[in-house]
Amino acid sequence: MSEPIRASDVEQLAIATRNGFVENRFFGSAVVVNSDGVILASVGDPAAAVYPRSALKPFQAIASLRCGAQLAHEQLALACGSHIGSTHHQDIAASMLAGAGLSADNLACPAAYPSSASQVAKAALQVAPLPLERSRLAHNCSGKHAGFLAATVAAGVDPTSYLHPDSPIQTEVITVLEQYCQTSITHVGVDGCGAPTPVMALSSLARGFSELGRALTDRSAELPAAMVARAMLDYPHVVQGNNRPDTVILDSLELLVKTGADGIVALAAPDGTAVAVSMIDSTDRAMHLVALVLLANFAPHMLSLQAMSDVVERIVPPVYGGGQVVGGIKVAPAVLRLLS
Repeated sequence: MSEPIRASDVEQLAIATRNGFVENRFFGSAVVVNSDGVILASVGDPAAAVYPRSALKPFQAIASLRCGAQLAHEQLALACGSHIGSTHHQDIAASMLAGAGLSADNLACPAAYPSSASQVAKAALQVAPLPLERSRLAHNCSGKHAGFLAATVAAGVDPTSYLHPDSPIQTEVITVLEQYCQTSITHVGVDGCGAPTPVMALSSLARGFSELGRALTDRSAELPAAMVARAMLDYPHVVQGNNRPDTVILDSLELLVKTGADGIVALAAPDGTAVAVSMIDSTDRAMHLVALVLLANFAPHMLSLQAMSDVVERIVPPVYGGGQVVGGIKVAPAVLRLLS
C-alpha cells in the first residue's frame, strides 16, 4: 500500500486574502492525467494514499449495476450522489428500495437530518407536515446504500449482509475500483456511512475518473460506466443539490465531478483528461477552484477560461467583511507554475 500523505509531501495549492493580507493557506496534493492515465502534471505527492470516500460513489454504482441492480435515470444519479436530503432526494431513495421489495428499515446508514435549506426552513417556520426529523433516507449516502441493497437482492443474497466486505456487492466494488483506477486495493476502512471504504493513491483516483469521463463518448466503454456518467450529467441536482459545487459543475460545464469527504474532489472531461485533488487539512473551500484551473489548462478545448470563471464565481465564495467583499481565494504559485 502507498504511504499516507505526509505534511512534507504537500504544497500550497491556494490562498485566501482579506484586505490584501494572506489570511489562510490551503495545502494538499493535485494530479492531472490524460486519457491513457499518464500523469501530465502534479503538485505534492500524487502517489500518496488517500481515502477518496464519496468520490468513489460512481464506481460503487457501476458495481451495483454489474450485480444486477435495476437502476436508471434519477435513481442511478442518486446512487452516485452525496445529496442534501431534500424531500425529492428521499423519495428517490425510497423508490429504489421499494423496487427491490425493501424499505428504509433495511438501510444500514445512520439516520441524519436533511441539509436541504428548504427542508430546514420549513421546519423552522413550522410549515412542514412534520417537525424536522432524523431519517436514514435523509443521509447523504442513502442512494449509494439503496443501490447496494438493490444489487444484493438481485444477487439473491440476504440483504442484511450488504455491507460485509465479503458480500457479492462489496467484492464487486473492489473489482471495479482495481479495474478502473488501475490499482490494487490492499487496505479497506469503514466510511462514515458504515460502508467499506478503500484507500488508493491520488493518481489512481484520477485514472479512474479518466475512464469514467471517456465513457461518455467511447463506444467501447462498459455499459454500466456509460450509464453512470450519463445519469450524473442528466440529473445533476440529484447528485448533490441546488447551488452545491458538484451540481453546478455537472449542470453548467458538463464535466463529471464528485466530491469526497475530508477535502477530496475528482473531475473529468469527456476526452479523458482528469484531475484529483486532496487537501491535507480536509478543507473544501479551495479544492474545486484548484481542480477547475488545472483542467482548464490541460483540456482547454473542453473547458474555456470564461466558462470556468463563471462557475468559480458561483461555487467559490469570496471573503466578506461587514457585508462587503474584501478578499477571495486564488490558486498559489505551485499551481500557477504548472499552467501553460
